[in-house]
Amino acid sequence: MTSYWTTSGLGPADQMSYWADVLCQAFTPLAPWRSRDHVEHSSTRSGLPGWVRSAAIGGGNAAEIASCTQRIDHGKREVARADEDVVFVNLQLDGHCTTTQDGRQCTVSRGEFAIVDSTRPYRLEFVEPGNHELWRVLSFRLPRPLLADVVGPSAATTARRFSSSSGSARLLGSLMVETWRTDSSLQTAERQMIGAAHVDLLRAVLGGTSERGAGCSVQTDEVLRVSAIRYIDSRLPFGRVPATDAARHVGVSVRTLHALFERTGTTFGAVVREHRVEACRRELADSRDTRSIGTIAAAWGFSDSAHLAKTFRSRFGCSPVEYRASVKTGEMPQLA
Repeated sequence: MTSYWTTSGLGPADQMSYWADVLCQAFTPLAPWRSRDHVEHSSTRSGLPGWVRSAAIGGGNAAEIASCTQRIDHGKREVARADEDVVFVNLQLDGHCTTTQDGRQCTVSRGEFAIVDSTRPYRLEFVEPGNHELWRVLSFRLPRPLLADVVGPSAATTARRFSSSSGSARLLGSLMVETWRTDSSLQTAERQMIGAAHVDLLRAVLGGTSERGAGCSVQTDEVLRVSAIRYIDSRLPFGRVPATDAARHVGVSVRTLHALFERTGTTFGAVVREHRVEACRRELADSRDTRSIGTIAAAWGFSDSAHLAKTFRSRFGCSPVEYRASVKTGEMPQLA
């Protein structure tokens, strides 16, 4: 596990503010609060017990969170503060959670999961299991660009309850749990490929639920771009990612591949560079990784540490050295 936070040892006045900071670091900007009704129906009448354990998984993040009965909002203000677009798959381990987004609401119990999209407001209301224990949830944060076509407002896939007892939902739930259990033994390349597997399985789960129109060229472009981006992520740990190979994988010409990205205001090469520097940022954020910055740079296709430093500062507004130092002190910078 790369991180561990707890609210124990803090005064009551500081706990809610600290808890909000913890949730923001592990997930996305969130606003937790406890109403009088929450307190009256909780085994915890004062204070705010809770903890989060977090670890990087491929291009995303996994976290186990536990706390007492409360509501957690990701409102318009939090959406505006989010520095990346992500999708959360929340697998309930204990207690239950009422999830609200896009005009839908579902209640998720132990062994079930729901997804939410960080680009739009949502609400999570967690309730303890009733045995004087905390509720617990296993949450996987996945890059939204890889799922955009199946989580948009018209897809009707957010705030829906999925049972992990059958079909592709069962495979996804099992993969989440087993990935979390074996995290400490996974190597970098394994994490990258397992992260891609989570995206593929979630697409399979949501594919049958999504209410997408047929024959739309914009949608076809998006599907092809997603396929190309998934291929980039799967090949990055092994070196170069030629456009010719990506085009062959997607099943289009190289010219068509470049046009797919140009229509969104970017290029295939820019996306590859973006994913390389993001992979380096994740490695630098891992407190267990003691490799030199030059070694990390070489592992992700940069010619040397200076090349990484220039790209890193352009993307995040600070140097790799400054970013790694901030991780060690716990004073994370506001990334550009």
